[in-house]
Amino acid sequence: MSRFQRVKETDGSGTTRLVSLEVTDDAVYRTSKAEMWEGRLPLAALINIEISRNGSSDLVTAETKHGQIQWVLKNGQSLIDAIESSQT
Repeated sequence: MSRFQRVKETDGSGTTRLVSLEVTDDAVYRTSKAEMWEGRLPLAALINIEISRNGSSDLVTAETKHGQIQWVLKNGQSLIDAIESSQT
């Protein structure tokens, strides 16, 4: 299980929030304490995941069965590695 703090997330509907990500064996849990919100992204719903640079941060784009989610964080490759290792 891997945790990533202070991640800026933009979902398919354009909603942007500051979240914590937790990668488990079956899902990515997205939690925003400030907004009292929690989301669950099953790893089975992931179609593709890509990384690019966004200033000094990484932009991780996840294409899912339900739309696109973008995360901006400092260690994007670690997030991708955690997701890929959980999928196997």
